[in-house]
Amino acid sequence: MSIPGLFRGTPARKRVRKIFTALCGAVLAVLVFTAFTRKEAAPMTNHDFFRSLDFDDGLRVVTETFDRFPLQYGTTLGLDGNPQIRPIEFKFEQDGVLYFDTVEFYRSYAELQAHPYLQLCVCDPETMTYVRVGGKVNFTKDPAIVDRCFAESPVLTSQFGERRDVVVAYYLTEVWAEFNSFTADLPYRSYQLPNRFDAAAAEANG
Repeated sequence: MSIPGLFRGTPARKRVRKIFTALCGAVLAVLVFTAFTRKEAAPMTNHDFFRSLDFDDGLRVVTETFDRFPLQYGTTLGLDGNPQIRPIEFKFEQDGVLYFDTVEFYRSYAELQAHPYLQLCVCDPETMTYVRVGGKVNFTKDPAIVDRCFAESPVLTSQFGERRDVVVAYYLTEVWAEFNSFTADLPYRSYQLPNRFDAAAAEANG
């Protein structure tokens, strides 16, 4: 007699079937639980992102918004006296200072040398929210700052990684910022964001 036939209808056979059924149920429960717990959280909406900001910290409002919306639009005063607007990329913040970069042969570099003031804006159409930032441009060729600009930007590295000498970093002083939205539960805020270079300049002039 075969082994299946031996246990057919016997208590041992019934016990085996119960154990097998229980094991299958346990395995299925584990698989369902694992799938549920590994389910990725829904991405944060722009509305939720803005609501999560600490509006008492103007610097963080600016940097976190720039990080979420990495392409900003910057306005300079053109050499012909007319405003010029271009996409630019915020690079990083260090010790309260906002850093960007340009290139020696860019027209915007000549414009900023002639009139060293810049305004930036980023806008979210989903919530009709925008952040504006303005300040005075101060150029630097500090290798540590330029290297950090490259480290923060794959785009800059891909374009000028072999011509690093033409890249000029700059930081802003006399910085002001504005947060505004046409969404009812988001506030209006304006900020003055002085940094250590402002303090140094005031001390030198004082």
